[in-house]
Amino acid sequence: EENSFMVQLKEENWANVLKQTCKDMDLRANIKEKKIVVHIADNMPKVAVDRVSIYEVISNLVENAIKYTHTDENIVIDSYLKDGQVVTTVTDKGVGIPENTMIHIFDKFYRSHSSKNSVGGTGLGLYLSKAIVTAHGGDIWVKSKEGKGSTFGFSLQLYDNIKDDINMQADVGIVRGAHGWIKNHTLYRG
Repeated sequence: EENSFMVQLKEENWANVLKQTCKDMDLRANIKEKKIVVHIADNMPKVAVDRVSIYEVISNLVENAIKYTHTDENIVIDSYLKDGQVVTTVTDKGVGIPENTMIHIFDKFYRSHSSKNSVGGTGLGLYLSKAIVTAHGGDIWVKSKEGKGSTFGFSLQLYDNIKDDINMQADVGIVRGAHGWIKNHTLYRG
């Protein structure tokens, strides 16, 4: 599976990418009687992303927050600059993740025993999100407390920090490998 999926990193306005993805997710949230609240720091620098694949990450994290929140609590997205990277978090007040399953949360096909019967899924979304974020040169993480909710976060590189590498690759951007069929995953979602 390794290296059969490629990302092309290009200069993007992160606020625009994030707002558009959240706008696309609003209908899903409204159907489940939830609201997505987005906070983006002022004057965010440009990031180096593959717009299609990073859309998959954001939509997966927001969709999970919607699925695992069984109340009308808001899904809160924060994005800000920290330590030379753009950090984005998705926070819910849902069921949370049991502490003993946290080490497996990004494993392929992993589903927590406590939620797999009540909430549908394949166990691939977080695995794919991790592969995509890693291919972007970023990190992904989770903080959670069972019964209190979860915060998933990921970091992205600033365009200015890698623009010389991108320019060396002509006008196609940096092409990096990740796992398997991730690029087409969006096409097959039901």
